[in-house]
Amino acid sequence: MKIFVFVLALILGIAGAGGLLASLSLAPTEMGILYATIGTIAVAAGCIVAAIGALIVRIDALAPPATASPAPPEPIVAEPVAPVVAPEPAPPAARPAPEVAPTETAQAEAAPEEEDEPVNENRAGHLPSLHEVEETLAHPEPPPKLVGRYSAGGAHYMIFADGTIEAETDEGQFKFSSMSEFKAYIAQRRG
Repeated sequence: MKIFVFVLALILGIAGAGGLLASLSLAPTEMGILYATIGTIAVAAGCIVAAIGALIVRIDALAPPATASPAPPEPIVAEPVAPVVAPEPAPPAARPAPEVAPTETAQAEAAPEEEDEPVNENRAGHLPSLHEVEETLAHPEPPPKLVGRYSAGGAHYMIFADGTIEAETDEGQFKFSSMSEFKAYIAQRRG
């Protein structure tokens, strides 16, 4: 490929130079001006093609050799991490503990702490394992099967086997999880 690009650049340069030389003897005529214009364009195109050839050479120099086969990536092994243990607090000093009103303590005990709830739990109540995530990615659920289509009132509807309904109206596209949700939307839209 590199050789072809450089040969093309050379041919364009030679043809352009020939056109420029031919235009010298025909300079005052229209044909001389035409030869000069075409010769200039051909020389410029030859320079551009030569620059593209130089870029190809530079890019090929960046690529690894084609004979070397890439080494397979090493598996990542997770190392167990020892739990961090907080240092025990120093024993309290001999000063008396501040008195707290009984109503404040009762309110503090009655209010559940929101920070105790895990943030990344799924609906089943547990975090997905790496194996579960890989299985889900490897075997995605197939899209629901289209059961029927119909159009009414300028809107187009698609009903799927899992009970979902997609509606395309002038207001946009909507997706409903069930027929009752769709009927509620229609009733709300009419009322």
